[in-house]
Amino acid sequence: MKRKIFKFCMASLIFCAFSCTSYIKTIHTDPLPDSENITKKLSFQDGSLNFSFYGDYVFDKTDKRFIFFTNKEIGDLLKNLKDKPSSQILFTYTPTSIYNNILGFYYAGKTLEDIKESFPARNPEKEMPHALVYRYQHNGHDILEVYKQEEKGVIRLIALNNPEKQNPGKFKLENDKLFFELNAGLWNGL
Repeated sequence: MKRKIFKFCMASLIFCAFSCTSYIKTIHTDPLPDSENITKKLSFQDGSLNFSFYGDYVFDKTDKRFIFFTNKEIGDLLKNLKDKPSSQILFTYTPTSIYNNILGFYYAGKTLEDIKESFPARNPEKEMPHALVYRYQHNGHDILEVYKQEEKGVIRLIALNNPEKQNPGKFKLENDKLFFELNAGLWNGL
């Protein structure tokens, strides 16, 4: 009997060790010189993307007070696509209670057409020559997902807000400015 309990406990520990993915982690991103904003080089398997952020985004530490999601919630969002991401390329947040947590993932070998097929119930809010934008709610969060076609895959950026202090207008304004004004040049070409 003790042996069975021991085997069960060991199997549970091994399963947990391999299945408990944490998306809340600092990811090395090289800073690039920029006079007004923080520009980070997001590196992935087949290249890199220079993405600019406002000065209040935090990259090198985690403060649980400003992280608005659980690993399970991100795992559920990632399941919207059939395939798992090849790598996580970004985790950042703002140290305010209502704004953003942003995660980035890379999917090697994927296209925007693959992404559209994975969201059959949702139409993109916006389609650009090399990007798709989806907005929706999930578990009380306002979600913005931006997919950018790269030469050999797709980058997926997920922004989510604090469901306890929701301010959809501020969340939308912050992300529209961050993604489509500050980084406007990213969405028209590879």
